[in-house]
Order: sequence, then C-alpha cells, then structure tokens
Amino acid sequence: MEEIPDSGDGDDTATYVDLMRQTRTIHRQLRRSGLLTSRQLMEEWDTVEAAIYVALDTTEDRSGRAVGRAALNAARELQAKWLPADQPPEAGQQSSP
Repeated sequence: MEEIPDSGDGDDTATYVDLMRQTRTIHRQLRRSGLLTSRQLMEEWDTVEAAIYVALDTTEDRSGRAVGRAALNAARELQAKWLPADQPPEAGQQSSP
C-alpha cells in the first residue's frame, strides 16, 4: 500500500478517497489485530469520527482533503497507540486451527 505523506510535506495530490481508503485500512488492521475488543475499537474510533466532524466544521476545503487528512491523522494516532511499530500490520491477526 502506498503511504500517504503527513500534512506539511507539501504533497497535496492525495484525494479525499485516497485518504479515507488508508483510514479504513488502519481500522481493518486494528480490528484484525485481536488487541482490542469490538467495544474498545468502537470507543477508540470515536476519536477519528470526532476529528472528521471538527474538520468539517472548521474548513472551507471543498475537495475534502482537509477532512480526509484529519481522519487519517487520527487513525494513525490509534495505530501508533495499539499496533507495535515492529509488528507487520496483519501479524497480530489470530489464526484459526
């Protein structure tokens, strides 16, 4: 997966769709990691949704990139909190016998 640069890197080519796709990928990684219960994930993901609403209320960006960037940044914070940096994203996935 192509990593979307953090804001401030001067790359404004990422679209809202690109940003939200990567945000959904992080959600999927967290869900599959087995480190959080469904309820914990839902509660943690509220911060991503809150970031979206704040961005919607505070930006005039019609492209949606500001909202997508806010969502991705919040999701990356959760990813850093719950998924160890040295663990591949899907490595925490529980395998069934």
